[in-house]
Amino acid sequence: MRVLILSDIHGNLAALESVLAAAAGQYDVAWCLGDVVGYGPKPNECVELVREQTALCVMGNHDWAVLGRPGINVDDFNPQARQAVLWTRAQLTPANRTYLEELPVTPVQPQGADDVLVTHASPREPVWEYILTPSVAMENFAVMAKGICLVGHTHKPAIYRWQCYETLAEGVSDLHQMATVDLLQPNPDHAHQLEISPTQRFILNPGSVGQPRDNDARAAYAILDLERLVWAYHRIAYPIELTQNQMRAAHLPKRLIDRLSFGW
Repeated sequence: MRVLILSDIHGNLAALESVLAAAAGQYDVAWCLGDVVGYGPKPNECVELVREQTALCVMGNHDWAVLGRPGINVDDFNPQARQAVLWTRAQLTPANRTYLEELPVTPVQPQGADDVLVTHASPREPVWEYILTPSVAMENFAVMAKGICLVGHTHKPAIYRWQCYETLAEGVSDLHQMATVDLLQPNPDHAHQLEISPTQRFILNPGSVGQPRDNDARAAYAILDLERLVWAYHRIAYPIELTQNQMRAAHLPKRLIDRLSFGW
């Protein structure tokens, strides 16, 4: 089974439609790692597309904030994000709000994917924690039993590889287990073979569809081939100006509009 992995769409319909068009015919099912809304100008349209096109979606922190759920205080967001959250909250239709309310908050094991975990932020803190360094990834590998965990939230594509091996300490005759985590920067359109074993596991981030933050303005997504255990990360150009014009019409913050041009 080939899975289209989407994350952090953030109400950017032009980016989402471009990704779906680029990936057409290359996947069997789609999963979304959360933050369908927030920041962008088309929250209802994005929720409706995710409802139609994905078999699985989990709760993101912006989805949660838009719903006004306990545990996330919108006042903790930066002013631009807070304004976008409150605007989005006022736009959502009852049906789309209900869909978001029913998204799982805890990590999910997808049907037919026994060694995969799906969450928005991290296995340890599913809605909020940012995995941005190998040290934070290491702490999360300690609490996940699966070979692969799919995360979003950072808006930055990444591959974290955990490896365990035995070593001899100096002056000691007994073997000791050591574990390391490497941060691998994926290359667009390059297939990465995932060798899953008791001594090797992965945390994978496809980057953001709607608001990349890795200095590449193109929409990001990935395709995970579960049979071959291959992770292919992709970038696709989309009509950024269309989204920016829609944001201006909605009177969303200028900083959120400008950042789309630069991917930060």
